[in-house]
Amino acid sequence: MKKPNRFPAAIYFSLGTVILLLVSNSVLAQNQSSLEDMRELYQMHTPENFDDGGLISRYVWKNFASFYPHATIARTSALRPLKVATNNAVASFQVTTESGVSSLHDYVNSSPLVDGLIVVAGGNVVYESYPAMEPFERHLGWSITKVIVSTALAALENQGKVDMNMPAEIYVPELNGSQWQGISLRNIANMASGISCLDSDGYQNTESCIYRYEESLGLTAPVNPPTATLENLTNMRRHLPAGEKYEYVSANTFVIGLVVANVTGQPLWLALQDLVWNKIGAEADALMMISPDGTPATHGGISARLRDIARFGQIFTSDSGLGVIDRNYLPDLGLDKGVTFDTDQREALEQIFPSDAPSHAAWQWDMIWPDGAMFKGGYSGQGIFVDPNQDVVIAWYGTDSIEGEQNSLLPISRRLAESILFEN
Repeated sequence: MKKPNRFPAAIYFSLGTVILLLVSNSVLAQNQSSLEDMRELYQMHTPENFDDGGLISRYVWKNFASFYPHATIARTSALRPLKVATNNAVASFQVTTESGVSSLHDYVNSSPLVDGLIVVAGGNVVYESYPAMEPFERHLGWSITKVIVSTALAALENQGKVDMNMPAEIYVPELNGSQWQGISLRNIANMASGISCLDSDGYQNTESCIYRYEESLGLTAPVNPPTATLENLTNMRRHLPAGEKYEYVSANTFVIGLVVANVTGQPLWLALQDLVWNKIGAEADALMMISPDGTPATHGGISARLRDIARFGQIFTSDSGLGVIDRNYLPDLGLDKGVTFDTDQREALEQIFPSDAPSHAAWQWDMIWPDGAMFKGGYSGQGIFVDPNQDVVIAWYGTDSIEGEQNSLLPISRRLAESILFEN
C-alpha cells in the first residue's frame, strides 16, 4: 500500500513538480531521455517528494548515491557467471493482473510499475527483462536489504559466533537499561520484538517513531530536534511481550545490524562484504546508504544490480549455500522457528493468495509458505521470491505510481514457481 505523502501536498507541491506531472511519459517509455530531462529530474528531487512514485522516484531509485552518502560493499572475489538458458515458456506464461490477461513478457514490458525482472531456475537465467533500467544499473532495493543483513547474522550463527536465543544486549551493550533489554535475537530477527515503532504508523507522520528513526539517518526531511540513531533506538518503547505477534518494525533490522557489526568488529557494509557479497560471486559492488555521521541505513539502504540480487537468492537454493550458510540453515526458516500470522494478517494474505496463503514469517522474510517458498518485499515495488524446492529465484525492481499502485509480481511469482515449468 502506498505511504501517504510525507507532508500535505499543498506545502511542497512545487511548480516544477506540477510541470513534471504534465510531461508526457513517452520520453521514458521510448528510452529517449535527454541531458535536460535528467537535469530536470535531478533538480526536482526533494526530501519530501523523493518517494511519491512516478518519474522522480524511479530516477532516485536508480541514482540513490547521487542524493545520499553511501559506503561501498565491494565485490573483491571472482565473478560467478550466471548461465543463460532462455525458456520461452516463461516469457509466454499467462498472468492475470489489474490490466487483464497477458503473457508475463507483455505484462513486464508494458507495465509502468516494473523496472526489471529476472527469473533463475536450476541455476540458469531463464528469463530477464529491463523495461525501465539497464542491466548494469544499480537500483535501490529498499527492504530487500533486510534479508541480506539477516543472512549475515545467520552466517555468524552458523559459525557459532552468535546464539539466537540470547538477548540482544549481550552483543549490543548500549541496549542495557532500554526496553530492548531481554529480547532475544530470534524475536528481533523474526519481527516479533514487541517494540512500538511500527512502520505502519506512518513514514510521513512526523510525530511517529518510524519517522524519527529515518530522520536520524538523514533519509527524511529534518523536522524534529536532531537525535543520533542509537539514542533514538534506546528511547523506543515496548508495547507487547516479545514473541507474541509479527509486526513490521524496521528498527529490528537496525539492531541485528549492530550485532553483526559488533561481532565482526567491522562497519556493517564491510561485514556484509565478507559474509555475503564476496561469497555469491557478485558481478558488481553494491552500495549502502549511510547517514552523515556514518550510520548505515540497515533497514533499506542497499542498491545493487538485479542479477546480484538473484545471485543472493541462490544462497537458499544451492546445496552449498554458496559458502554463506550451511544447507541446514534452511529448516531454521520453518514454522517452529518463525512467527505465525494472526487472524487479521491471514485474512489479508488470503485475499492475495486464495487457498495458498503463506503461514508465517522468520529471519526478516515477510512471507514463508508451508512448502518452504519465501518472499521479501521492498517499498515501491521491489521483491525477491525464492522457492528452494523448485530451485527458483525470482527478483524484481519496480517503482510505484503517484497514486500508489504497485506491480503484481509477487502473486505472479508464486504461480510461476508452482507451475509445471520448474518441476524437478
